[in-house]
Amino acid sequence: MYANPPTLSRFYQHLLTRDSPFMLRRNGAPPQWSDAMLHQSAYQQYPELYALFSLADAVQPWQRVRILFQLLQASRCGIAPEVRRTLSRVTDFLLKSLPADHILTVFLALRRVRANHKHTTRAILAYIFNHPQLLSMANCRRRALVDSLEHALGKNTARGCAKMLSTPEIADSAYLHRSLLRFAQNPELVKQIVPQLYKKGSPHLGNSEYQLVHTPYPEPKERPTTVTATNRGDISATLVHLYRGGTSTALQPALERYVTDAANSLPQFKGKLAIILDASASTQGYGSREYCCISQSVALKLVLEQCCSNRQIYAVGGSGSIPQPNGNTDLASALVDALENQPDVVAIISDGYENHYSGDLARVAATLPQLGIETPVVFCHSKFTNKDDLSWRQPTPVLPQLEFWHQDDFESLLMSLFSQANPSLSEPCLREFLLKKLERVRGIKQ
Repeated sequence: MYANPPTLSRFYQHLLTRDSPFMLRRNGAPPQWSDAMLHQSAYQQYPELYALFSLADAVQPWQRVRILFQLLQASRCGIAPEVRRTLSRVTDFLLKSLPADHILTVFLALRRVRANHKHTTRAILAYIFNHPQLLSMANCRRRALVDSLEHALGKNTARGCAKMLSTPEIADSAYLHRSLLRFAQNPELVKQIVPQLYKKGSPHLGNSEYQLVHTPYPEPKERPTTVTATNRGDISATLVHLYRGGTSTALQPALERYVTDAANSLPQFKGKLAIILDASASTQGYGSREYCCISQSVALKLVLEQCCSNRQIYAVGGSGSIPQPNGNTDLASALVDALENQPDVVAIISDGYENHYSGDLARVAATLPQLGIETPVVFCHSKFTNKDDLSWRQPTPVLPQLEFWHQDDFESLLMSLFSQANPSLSEPCLREFLLKKLERVRGIKQ
């Protein structure tokens, strides 16, 4: 067991920020991954959520490879049937979306650690035998396929099946169907290819079409190379128009529709949420960035309102659902007011400029543990672009900080925010969201 078992928020943040490769040396040593203990501990604590986290958009690619390896190497004894079904569905999805060479690396790593559970065997054989470009993969990665098959079936069984398939009169035996061919959707193709894997000599030259079969997940979303006031998401773009041009009979319904659409695809939190919205004068900005920061902050606030019915808004400057920026930035007083109502999570949405009693927020935040206040407080940093310099916009280094500049950042931000809450609230919220997402993305991948 990991010396310090990871919380949901800690493990999720790890998946977002660490992307070192999953290494497999040629010396026959076990796979090298520095966070192995962290993954194993997370799997033991919450196996279903551990698997489902691979569906989150912002998870680093190599972390998905680690999750697949952990799911295949670990025993599922003692796990509830409904959880096992989720683990199998996630495994199936990862096998359809990760690059083929990464999956073969996982299979070889399973051989190194001698992991050969029933679900492991099924996954290896079904993946190899039913790959749309099996011939191409056999030509280019023959040795890896042989090692994977011999690990899944056993060396003697694999070689015996290959020899039997080379003998026409016994190629249709019941033993072959029971041991090998029952995993294949196209048994005739497998009958042709498996014996070829064991033929001596150099492998046939072939193309690498097997590498192109898998559609990357998540499919890359286009982020603007040149950021403007109106290309950071539909909600903030509509708000910029409202701020700059006033109310409109067309813009207000559009705003409500965009907010509803966004909220419907995001986690729904059942706990008590306090939202501190910084609408002070500094959030107005100037020039081409005028109203951009406050628009993105308000966009997040509007989405959070729909994702959490039990919430309380604490405005710092401005007023109303679409506040006009004005006044000073007194975040510390707003935080004290919010904590008095004992929320489960506090989200401070701000541009980071504290121009009223600078340093007050940091002092209040540092004092909370001394007062026995354990309520999670998260600073949600609103930016114009991903490259904003935040050197002079860090009002408190002691609070967890989540940055956002585009509407596509909301999923990761909400998952990080809600994972800070008590597990009795955060786990059901994230599980429900990710299970729905699993159904959606599996439908796309079929």
